[in-house]
Amino acid sequence: MARVKLSAAARHDIEAIDKYGSARFGNDVAAEYARSIAKALLLLAQYPLGGRARPELHATTRSRTHRSHVIYYRVSGDTVFIQRILHHSQDALARFT
Repeated sequence: MARVKLSAAARHDIEAIDKYGSARFGNDVAAEYARSIAKALLLLAQYPLGGRARPELHATTRSRTHRSHVIYYRVSGDTVFIQRILHHSQDALARFT
């Protein structure tokens, strides 16, 4: 199984998702969503090439949809590097350039 590393931007994304979720849906729902993101990241560690190639963002970037968000990552050796976790309505291209 690959190891997962989060970029500073991805850590910030997770914090923002949690903050928004707590304010909008309550702490219990936000905590459940955070756990679901953690499980999605573990799934990427098990199947790192399972996501869709995203050459329009970067030659090695891949993505996987998780509920209302899209996890953007790249694989290098035995490491899955999480670049961003963005809401599906956000413009990923603008966040990568």
